[in-house]
Amino acid sequence: TNLATQAQKNSITVCNEFKMEDFAMLVHKLTEPAKQNDMATVREVLRDAKRMHFLWQPTPAQQEAIDRCVDTCLPEGGAEQYLKGWAVTSVNEWGGDQERLFLLTDKRCYRIKYDFDAKQVGSSKAINLSDVLRVEYGSFRAANHSLTTWVWKKEIEQQQGFRIYTRERDGNKSINVVAREQMAPVLGEAPPQEEFYREYRALGAEEEPWREEVFAQELAAAFMAASILSGTSFDVRPAEMNKEVPGGVFSMFYNSLNLGKYSKTA
Repeated sequence: TNLATQAQKNSITVCNEFKMEDFAMLVHKLTEPAKQNDMATVREVLRDAKRMHFLWQPTPAQQEAIDRCVDTCLPEGGAEQYLKGWAVTSVNEWGGDQERLFLLTDKRCYRIKYDFDAKQVGSSKAINLSDVLRVEYGSFRAANHSLTTWVWKKEIEQQQGFRIYTRERDGNKSINVVAREQMAPVLGEAPPQEEFYREYRALGAEEEPWREEVFAQELAAAFMAASILSGTSFDVRPAEMNKEVPGGVFSMFYNSLNLGKYSKTA
């Protein structure tokens, strides 16, 4: 109990220290060198080796995995400049939480499935930053037309994360989207307008919820710098994001049992 209490105090201390750093200052320290195309300084700030900004730090196993992903997934010849990698929870079209690695470069972002036990890179998805419409970060608001989100409203609205909105769909259609498309002609309505996005949260935040705000702000600042470096002009903004769980109660139990987390090593 004493160890758990001390761990909680340490977590709160780190969270408070990050807030003292001031998000605006972190943004400044990343975007100013980005304007000068100084990628080395951007990388150094994100690496945060001296823990000046209390940014996300990989475990040795996570760092080894990220290095393998960089070697495997990024093009050779220096066509892209790697900025940082993170271990994340990626939310799929069913609302299921999946363990993934996330890489950000000056040209693209990558979502990668990695087998920590076999030390192998699995499937990956690359998104050109030129195809990003905007990035939103912040808290979630439970959708008001779903029994599942009503039952789990408290848990959902305690979460924070970020979403990457893109020109094309990133993944498969959710069952909610399919149902709306099928019902539209029956109801005599026009096909629903849909925005395409992928949602991410901090990996392991269920144990330490304070991580999510720090993580979401770090990614927001990193994407602001990447937008400048890539020469694109997408917006990065705070938002209260409407949260659906298309898989309903099955997805919530899937998440509660950590079935999308493939290895204790991660």
